[in-house]
Amino acid sequence: MDKTILLIGTFDTKEAEAGFLKDRIESRGFPVLTMDAGILAPPSVRVDVDRSEIAALGGMSLEEALATGDKGICISNMARGVEILCKKLYDLGRFQGIIGIGGGQGTDIGCAAMRKLPTGVPKLMVSTVASGRATFGPFVGTKDITMMHSVADMQGLNFLTRRILDNAAGGICGMVQNISKEILKPRGIPVALSMLGTTTPGALRCKDFLEENGYEVVCFHQNGTGGIAMEDMIRNGDFRGVLDLNLHEIGDRVVGGLHGAIRDDRLEAAGEMGLPQVVAPGSINYSVLGPLEDLSPATRSRKHIVHNSYLTLVRLSHEELKKVGGVVAEKLNRSKGPTRVFIPLRGFSFPDRENLPHWEPEGNQVFIDTLRANLNPSIPVRELDAHINDPEFIDPVVETFLSLMKTHPPSQK
Repeated sequence: MDKTILLIGTFDTKEAEAGFLKDRIESRGFPVLTMDAGILAPPSVRVDVDRSEIAALGGMSLEEALATGDKGICISNMARGVEILCKKLYDLGRFQGIIGIGGGQGTDIGCAAMRKLPTGVPKLMVSTVASGRATFGPFVGTKDITMMHSVADMQGLNFLTRRILDNAAGGICGMVQNISKEILKPRGIPVALSMLGTTTPGALRCKDFLEENGYEVVCFHQNGTGGIAMEDMIRNGDFRGVLDLNLHEIGDRVVGGLHGAIRDDRLEAAGEMGLPQVVAPGSINYSVLGPLEDLSPATRSRKHIVHNSYLTLVRLSHEELKKVGGVVAEKLNRSKGPTRVFIPLRGFSFPDRENLPHWEPEGNQVFIDTLRANLNPSIPVRELDAHINDPEFIDPVVETFLSLMKTHPPSQK
């Protein structure tokens, strides 16, 4: 086949396992490009990309890194090296999919390489740390990395590890075999749309309206990672416009909630790129916190909703909403492209409606007043006497977005 799979591993401790995985991939007809990210000792088998080359690209020779006696420095140096080299090899067309195996350090290095590759490139990491209480979110980041739990430690080949690795070989081969450039092409003008469960009715109406007008809509869930993935793809040039209907991650980050954006650059990429954007404060007025019984008495005294046994949605205080309004204004003021802001006066999210648990128009007004006071006067703000999920709000939002897209067509990628 003309599709090659990159196999990255620490051959100093995982040589036998990597060799077995290579054989199982090749038995399915796929060439394998091997990369050794090990530190402790050279492999006894030939590898295509030597560990010394990786270390040098990381900024320190292997000998220099080892001389520090600091394992963390060594791992970081190899991670930097694989980031640079894997991206270079992919851009040269040397491989079309990537698989890695490892424990904590091997997973760190392998996933660092995967995160540098474009969304859509098959990525599979077989890892001992793909389950448990320790989060593996930092390994995945905002990319489409498939994490496969190895169950047993990757120390030796046995009936269990052979089965796991054979399944992994089948998985990456299946993903690579089915790569189709046609599937990856947008079927309309690509635009990004932010949403969350509490703004789903309005977002779906947006999506349908846009698709009827020839746009292909990619929706991003505002759970802390989704919005940052959207920012990354905007910077990558994947979208021609952004309808930012939900800003929950910004408010939740300000107050330290569980769904706060994982980076501080939320609501910045579209402005930097000069893309047309229409913004609304969907779900920005509450925070996602833990179980109700774990919250302080002061927090429980606020308006709240028990979302499930693990999550509680708590209204932000007036002071917090004032701070959030200032943050949103400061970010939008940096926009280089056409920007419009819409405010729904009858509620920012599903439970923020008259007679529902989060309804508190005074708090919303604090956010609105702060936003207006700090926003550049050149950015139009339109207040509508409707709820964010109402057609009376959504339809003008989409109509404005379509108008911006026609009058300010962004350059082609």
